Amino acid sequence: MKTSRILAGTAAIGLMATLVPMTASAAPTTEKKGSYTVAARTVIRGDLIVRDGNLTINGKVTGNVRQTGNGTITVGRTGEVEGNVTETGSGSVIVVGEVDGKVTETGSGNVRVSGSIDRGISEADHGGVIIRLSGEIDGSITEKGEGGLRVYGEVDGSVTERNSGNLTLHSAAEIDGSAREYDAGNLLTYRGYDVDGSVVESGSGSRVRR
Repeated sequence: MKTSRILAGTAAIGLMATLVPMTASAAPTTEKKGSYTVAARTVIRGDLIVRDGNLTINGKVTGNVRQTGNGTITVGRTGEVEGNVTETGSGSVIVVGEVDGKVTETGSGNVRVSGSIDRGISEADHGGVIIRLSGEIDGSITEKGEGGLRVYGEVDGSVTERNSGNLTLHSAAEIDGSAREYDAGNLLTYRGYDVDGSVVESGSGSRVRR
């Protein structure tokens, strides 16, 4: 009788173990000091943090990317970041490849895009934002600092300039949302641009058509 009870209890514990899902271990965080390159066909699993150096990504990072201090983040033509990209120092963010998340720049550098970003851009200091002719942005763009926002390419969202910089829509610009300039900068539009929503200059600047 005791043996049968032990066997039954053991079977029950085994059944419970099969029903409780195993918790996946968190992906590691890779930290580097100084300039660092993720080579083509190389995969960094988890987050990547670089301090005081330039970061060049020609391979893939499956998590978020962050750069602090002096240095620029460059996502090369063959590069891909599956998470967000954040730059908090004096450097810029240059995207030629793919970013599946959002790009945030809170230092004095610029954001320059000729590749693709899936969740928009936020720039909040002296630098500006430039979307090249081949650039494609899914999501909205907000420039809150003293730099300007220039769009040559495609934005699947709205574009907003909230400080003293200009908002410029070049002739090939295609924007699915609205275009708004809220402060001292001007709103400049070139003939041929395409904005599905409203185009508004609501600050002390001027609306300039070229």
